[in-house]
Amino acid sequence: MYTLYSQGRTINSECRDQSEQIIKHKQNLIKKENLANAKTLEDGLVYIGEMENEERNGLGILIYPNGSILKGNWINGRANGICRLEYSQDEYYEGNIVNNRFQGYGEYIKNNTLVYKGEWENNEKHGYGEEYMKDGSIYCGNFSRGMREGDGVYLSSNGSKYQGQFKCNKMDGEGMMFWRDGSCYQGQFQNNDINGYGVYTYPDGSYYQGYFLNGKRNGLGSLMRYDGFEVNGEWEDDKFYKN
Repeated sequence: MYTLYSQGRTINSECRDQSEQIIKHKQNLIKKENLANAKTLEDGLVYIGEMENEERNGLGILIYPNGSILKGNWINGRANGICRLEYSQDEYYEGNIVNNRFQGYGEYIKNNTLVYKGEWENNEKHGYGEEYMKDGSIYCGNFSRGMREGDGVYLSSNGSKYQGQFKCNKMDGEGMMFWRDGSCYQGQFQNNDINGYGVYTYPDGSYYQGYFLNGKRNGLGSLMRYDGFEVNGEWEDDKFYKN
């Protein structure tokens, strides 16, 4: 028989410590809420609150075996209305719940930082919402089944801005991109990059109108320089190839 160790402690010991922490957390919560009608349910669930017909009905708190806490209104044993689900002290969802599922408007917070606020459907981001990333970038727009889909605006932490269509969390379709140096692009995107036909304007006023592949000029296109000089023809790997 083999024994697994993690930082000098057995896994069984670590699980036991976690269980003891959860039990203490439950006891402290019951004491804090000053409610004597705490009831242990199936699968280790603990409920504190109003009951009717042997089911959770009215305001109450449900404590899960893993330590998560769901506070809010209950109808026939299911959470309904404005509720708060606390995964930990630093992570929680607060918003509308229908039959135990995120539905309607809600906000998801992690590490005291707003991560997402917007519409939900069946526990997934769905509809209009705003998503905030760790690196400071922001997405505002449409979601479908948990993914960025449709029209939206993406503000990158490096100062660039994309406004246009998304597909499966990526810039895909017609859109516009603006960079901090003053350059901009309007046209087709695919797989998070400039792909297809569009117009790229440079900081000095020069612009290229034509086809792109993976962010580089490829195919037929015209470059109009700021001094009026024009280059027309075929491009390959961002370089002029032939007339």
